[in-house]
This record gives sequence, C-alpha cells and structure tokens, in this order.
Amino acid sequence: MSTPNINSNIEVYKRLLKAFSVESLKTIFNLSDSKERQAGLLINITNTHNVATLNKIIFDNFSLLKQYVYVYEFKGVLTDTWLDKHPAFINSQKITNSHSIFNLLVPIVYEGYNKAKGTIDKFNFLVPVQIHKRKTVLTIHINILERDISTITTDKIIGATRDLNDEAILKTIVPFANPINLFKYDLNKGIKYLWDIDEIDALKVKFKKNDSTSHEVMDAGKLIKKQMPVLYAELIKTPIRHTIFRILQRQNLVNHFAIDPSLGIINFSVYPPFFNGTNDLIDLILVNN
Repeated sequence: MSTPNINSNIEVYKRLLKAFSVESLKTIFNLSDSKERQAGLLINITNTHNVATLNKIIFDNFSLLKQYVYVYEFKGVLTDTWLDKHPAFINSQKITNSHSIFNLLVPIVYEGYNKAKGTIDKFNFLVPVQIHKRKTVLTIHINILERDISTITTDKIIGATRDLNDEAILKTIVPFANPINLFKYDLNKGIKYLWDIDEIDALKVKFKKNDSTSHEVMDAGKLIKKQMPVLYAELIKTPIRHTIFRILQRQNLVNHFAIDPSLGIINFSVYPPFFNGTNDLIDLILVNN
C-alpha cells in the first residue's frame, strides 16, 4: 500500500479543516449523527467536496475559528479590488455599500529535522485570513495555526519552525493598501463604554499609569469592577493594555476574549461558541468607539 503524499492537496485541506472543532465540523457539514472521529470526518468531507466548495464553506464559517484580529483605521479611498492581486487572494464579497469581506488562504511551511531519516522535512499548511472593511476600518482576522505535526507523520520531527507568523502575514497585506495609510485603531473608547454599562468585566487587566504599567489579576470567579470598584475608577481613566474580559450580558457572542485596546488587537484563543459571535462583538466595540 503506497504512502500518501503528506503535502498533497487533499492532505493539506484535511489539515486546514482541523482548524475547526469536531462539533463545528459536524454541524457545518451536516454530519451531526456521524459516529466518526475527526480523522474519519476529514476523509468523508474531503472525498465529497471539491476545493472551491471547501473554500466557500470555510470562509462562510470563519467566525467559528480561533483567531487573532488586528484592527486598523485608514484614510482615503480603499476600493473593493484592493486585494485582488494578493498571491493568496481567494475571493471577496460586498455585504453592503459600507461593508466588504476579503478572503485569503496563506500558505505556511513548517520545516524540521526528521531524526529517523536524517532529512529536513517540510509540511505545508493553509491559514485562512478574512478581512472586513467597514467604512474606514479594516479588521484583519488570522486563524490561529495550532496544527500538530505528530498527527501527520510517525517520525520524530525536531525543531520544527514556521516560515510566516502573523506579523509577516500582515506585512504581505499592508502594501496592497498603498497609497492609503493604515493606522492601528485604538479601541479604548469602545471597550471602556461596554465596561461602563456592565456588558463586560475583566478577569485580568494591564493598564498604563503616569510613570509605570500596572497589572491586576483576579482570583478565580472574581471580576475587577465588581470586586475592586476603586481600582476600576482609577484604571478606566488610563489607556488599557492587554486585558481578559468576560461577557456579562449578551448570550450570543463569546464567553471570554482577550484584547489590547491600545494596539487594536483582539484574541479569540478558544473556539467561539456561536456563529458570527466574534464579528458581532467586534461590531459592538466599533459602534461605540
């Protein structure tokens, strides 16, 4: 029996689909009654769907992926064809006159030393990237690449490293916006508004004082504004840095999220429980920013 090519198109797409939880895969592909484990599900899906269909399904359900979101403001006019010539461009969609979506599949290569064979082996991955243009704001959503090479080969791979990280991916995107200038979008106003009206409260906060940066981490189950109102009153007047929030009011967003409002970076490092919950939360921050 021949050994499958570990970097064949079908194997790369199996790895891409692993970006979703098993529960999400079953729901997305209408396999809820299947008793198959993840490996069986992936074989079923890739054997019954072509690449174009898989791409559409993946990006239609992007909100169910773990992701980092980088928020930028731009000045000037950014046309709906601005990313068409990006080498990883897949497609775009105009939602409304002020909202367009752009989808990229960025190839990533992991390279490591194969101890058994004495060779340098390469493993190809595809990282989905989805960009929303809303009026003068860009949100660049990059799927968190958490793929385990030990599930690809039984050989021991030592010192595996990837050729592109998020920063490098962003650098491939930003030049396509020229001559428009992109600026990191400060989200302090929107986050502070939601905190003020008790939509959210923090489990951990980092904030800037006049001459220092301060951290506060709550014990399990406790929240900063609720348990430490004096501290909250102090820090809400300052720029907020990396902070972990719990959603208090709305039940259809996410349970927790991490954010650095001053840098315009949002981190959804666990599988979002609700379809479009990440996008709805970002919209909620932006509309109040």
